[in-house]
Amino acid sequence: MRLHHLEITAFGPFAGTVAVDLDALADGGLFLLCGPTGAGKSSVLDAICFALYGAVPGERNGARHLRSDQAAPEVAPRVVLEATLSGRRFRFSRSPAWERPKKRGEGLTTQQATVLVEERVDGAWSHLTGRIDDAGHLVGRLVGLTLTQFCQVVLLPQGEFQRFLRAGGDDRQKLLQSIFRTGRFGDVERWLAEHRRVLRQESLALQRPIAEAVNRISEAAGVPLPAEVRFDDPAGGVGADDLAAWAGAAEADAAELSVAAEAALAPAVATAAAAAQALRAAEELEAARRRRQQLAARHDALLARAPEVDAQRRRVEEARRAAPVLGLVITRDRAADAVRAADAALAAGLRRLGPVAAETAGTLVLTLDDVVDPLVQAALDEPAVRAALADARARCERCTDAVGRQAELTELEAASSRASAELAELDRRGAELDEAERTLPAQIGRVRSALRADSAAVEAHRAAEHRRAAAAAALAAAERVEKLAGVLAQAEVELAAAREETQTRREHWLDLRERRLDGMAAEIALDLAVGDACPVCGSCDHPHPAAVGADAPDAAAERTARRAVDDAEALQQARVDAVRAAAENLARAREAAQGTDVAGWRTVVADLDAMLAALTEQVDGLAAREAELALLEARQQALADDRRALAERTAALTAERQQHAVRSGELARVVGRVRAVEGQEPAAALAALTTTTERWEQVLVARIDLDRAEVHLAETQEVALTEAKEHGFDDLDAVTSAGLPHAELATLEQQLRRHDEEVATTREQLADPLLVAAASAAPVDLGALRTAAEETARTASELRTRHDVAARRRDRLQALVADLRGALAAWAPVRARHDVADRVATLASGRSADNRVRLGLAAYVVSWRLGQVVAAANQRLAPMTATRYSLEQEAGALRLLVRDEWSGELRDPATLSGGETFLVSLALALGLADVVAGESAADGEGSDLETLFVDEGFGSLDAETLDDVMDTLDELREGGRVVGVVSHVSELRTRIPTQLQVAPSRSGSRLSIVHADG
Repeated sequence: MRLHHLEITAFGPFAGTVAVDLDALADGGLFLLCGPTGAGKSSVLDAICFALYGAVPGERNGARHLRSDQAAPEVAPRVVLEATLSGRRFRFSRSPAWERPKKRGEGLTTQQATVLVEERVDGAWSHLTGRIDDAGHLVGRLVGLTLTQFCQVVLLPQGEFQRFLRAGGDDRQKLLQSIFRTGRFGDVERWLAEHRRVLRQESLALQRPIAEAVNRISEAAGVPLPAEVRFDDPAGGVGADDLAAWAGAAEADAAELSVAAEAALAPAVATAAAAAQALRAAEELEAARRRRQQLAARHDALLARAPEVDAQRRRVEEARRAAPVLGLVITRDRAADAVRAADAALAAGLRRLGPVAAETAGTLVLTLDDVVDPLVQAALDEPAVRAALADARARCERCTDAVGRQAELTELEAASSRASAELAELDRRGAELDEAERTLPAQIGRVRSALRADSAAVEAHRAAEHRRAAAAAALAAAERVEKLAGVLAQAEVELAAAREETQTRREHWLDLRERRLDGMAAEIALDLAVGDACPVCGSCDHPHPAAVGADAPDAAAERTARRAVDDAEALQQARVDAVRAAAENLARAREAAQGTDVAGWRTVVADLDAMLAALTEQVDGLAAREAELALLEARQQALADDRRALAERTAALTAERQQHAVRSGELARVVGRVRAVEGQEPAAALAALTTTTERWEQVLVARIDLDRAEVHLAETQEVALTEAKEHGFDDLDAVTSAGLPHAELATLEQQLRRHDEEVATTREQLADPLLVAAASAAPVDLGALRTAAEETARTASELRTRHDVAARRRDRLQALVADLRGALAAWAPVRARHDVADRVATLASGRSADNRVRLGLAAYVVSWRLGQVVAAANQRLAPMTATRYSLEQEAGALRLLVRDEWSGELRDPATLSGGETFLVSLALALGLADVVAGESAADGEGSDLETLFVDEGFGSLDAETLDDVMDTLDELREGGRVVGVVSHVSELRTRIPTQLQVAPSRSGSRLSIVHADG
């Protein structure tokens, strides 16, 4: 990760926009971020964290107040960072959530947090995402660290510096897994376990067919299961060769039993077949004798019906001759029926016409009853009926036209009446519009004058609200000043007590140490052994060894006292940090309060509240007056529109009335002519004429049908009589008497054919040689033959059943043994694969006897990586502590301990003093960065940590140790990394020439790059 450019607007103490070229700072590899307490040094680091992760480190993120209190109300807070991550250059633009003035109306509204991520491609910025969650995933993937891990490894702000050193094993493991991408080894462990589980399930699944085949073979063969068969684990206890041999023996036994059953079955089957054949021959002979007796009786009965059959033959012959003529007779009868129906229809139509038909018939009709007289019907031939029908149709058409014109005339008169009524209403509406147009301009003028008077009040109200918001913020700052003053005083009291406690414990430790040195001879004497050399004088004789006093301290007592001193120093450093933080917070609060106390700001807020109340009363009616003005102006426009529409409608109605008058005169003349001709209203005349026309149409149809029916009747009568004489009949009545229905004729013919066929069949069957021989054969004993056949068949059936059972058992065992061999062949490779997978998975999980460290694969890799980090950290720590301290990793764990070479003891990092904690933590962070950088250079994987920030902590170092630390930081530049030191220690300004200075002011802090050596 390499940072290039940072721009901050309205963020933290930076009220305006500040920008810094980080590439210029990184040229020397080491730069100093400096400035007075509370100026905003840590806020620069906060801005970098916020640009990448959308949050700031530590407790400051919980405050949720990132926008500068000194920024103008309308200025949006924003941080823009350009950085190279994993070889790609990005620009991150983020804004936190903040309260902005409303664009309409008064008050504030919440502006939600936003983000924009762009990537530089081919010299231009390309948009990647505007979603907060997508941006978080992108940074997490490219940097490889969460915000907490980022602060522990790269950006070490105040209060977070030593957290990685003192982190628990789980937290340290998560961080190392994320940095070195060792999650894949956990994936390997899980894959191996899952692979073993899958193979176990597959092996168990393949054992089920084996178990089923073995059980079925045991059941089919009737032999017990082998003792070595076990199916309770994937490896199993099954001997495949033993199972195959056991199954083969069962198969051979079944085949032998099948052969024996087949040998016993053959003679029994032959004996049963011979007995059955003898029984069948005797039964066939007896059946033939009974059959001949039945046929002889039936033949005699058929010959006795000969006279009756001859009469039926003659009747069938007559019916066959009459059949061709009967169809013509039926056609003649149907034609006669059609003539009678047409004649009746014509008479009915003439009756419905009544006097009209009589008038048309002329002088032949004297009364209404004479209409149906044949002479009248004859006079009304087809041409006369057609002429009458044409006249009726012509009159109907004239009446239809008159009825339509009369309806149109009625509609025009109604429309003219409606137009007259609407014109009267339009005149009344015009008078109302004249009155409204005279009064509306005066009303609009009065409302506009009132609005101009209220505009000034609105601007004054908005300005007062802004002043009131600023005063409220200053009042809150003044209240914080009073609270933070008490916090600072309490912190100073606690610091004084901590310093006194540290001094007391240090004096006690020095006293113990001095007393121990005084009694060191006695302590050495305790370790002397007879014959061993003295470590002081070298003599092997010890005549007068020193004795230990009753109150002499030992090494354990001195170490306990030293730990108490370290604890007191750590507490003292925490109190120092608390006083410094309280002082910085108090300074920022006093600057925000602008030198005015709480009472003064409360007076200002009260005065502004009173002013706002007075202006609010004046402004409240503004919206109502604006709405009233809009309503009046809309009303004025509507009146103009109504005036134009009124004029247009009046002109249209006047023209429409004139057109109605002209058309009504034309229609009235046409209707009058029809009324004079018909002697009644057109509608009544049309109804009567329509009925008359329909009846003449019916008479015409009946007349045509009657003429056609009479012609058809004469033709069919002549054809039928000619055909009857040709078939030997004198008239048509004789044909009708001789004829038979088709079904009855067919029945008689079928009966004759059946009689003839049955006579011939019985005669032929009686001549059969078998029946002739059976009549003269001697009788046989069927009972004895049947008993013999049944006994032999029963014996053969029992033997056949035994043979079938043996054959089925043999075939089933052959199939089952084949299935067993196939199942064993399918299971063998899976069993071998499971054995290998089980051994590898057990080894990777740390539970195998071959795994001597008893660590899983992922934990082993993380432990190995931590060992690399500890080795790299010790290379940094040795020169900074004059080889006094070194880090050690607890065997088989992720716990870190500190070895003190002066005492030779291992110490918990929590027992280190503030300065010692700073040195060890810095060395550990630098060692982690060294390992990560080496990893990235080797294979391109892992997190590329090219930038490191160190925030404060240098004030706890003495001059000599500070020199050693600075030498170590100088060495980092040789590896291409950039180190930013954040401190207000004045001595560092002379040691680090490249500086980013933060200068506070009432209008917001400013940033500037300074090169002290130039």
